[in-house]
Amino acid sequence: MVKSGVIILLFPFVLVLFSVRLAFTEFFIEWEYSKEDFPEDRWGLSKDVRLNIAKLGLRAVLSQQGMREFKASGFFSSREIKHMEDVKRFLSIIFPAFYLLSAILFTLLISLGSLREIGRVLMLGGFLVDVIAFVFFFISLMDYNWLFVGFHNLVFDPYSWRFRDEDMLLRVYPMKFWFDATIFVIVLTLISAAFLQTVGFLLIKINRNRLRA
Repeated sequence: MVKSGVIILLFPFVLVLFSVRLAFTEFFIEWEYSKEDFPEDRWGLSKDVRLNIAKLGLRAVLSQQGMREFKASGFFSSREIKHMEDVKRFLSIIFPAFYLLSAILFTLLISLGSLREIGRVLMLGGFLVDVIAFVFFFISLMDYNWLFVGFHNLVFDPYSWRFRDEDMLLRVYPMKFWFDATIFVIVLTLISAAFLQTVGFLLIKINRNRLRA
């Protein structure tokens, strides 16, 4: 029971981090910038230029070489560079944690042995993920600014991430970008949870059919 409980509690962390990792890709940035309702830059930068700068920011938080290019670009102030270094440090913790937790989760899941128990845990884990994802979905719809500010104040120095409208970080990553990214993560997490629940249901059904045979 303890092992099953640990597995169930691990599912939200693993599925959310999986979705976050997919959001930190050039694919997501390109998809976001391709939307017709993506806000224009008030200071006249074209969408293509902003897209390239946004990709530069992505590379900066994912690699040392990218951070060097980011600093050398001349687009960002020292305060913006400091924040992106903070983001890079945060990601250097949570992404390895995702890989480690995924390995632990898979190992514990296989060690259950019984198809029925694996199926039950998959369904319960998927249900827990559903509950958490829907809570954040409704909070995002009701007051996304509160969620955004609360997260940043929790993870970063409360005074290190606030910028002026004309700062490049806000020009290439406007609030709509982060709102859409959050919804992307939530929806992808719900899809992953539905997949787990489907697999869990099928495993229980297979086990039941075996017992009847």
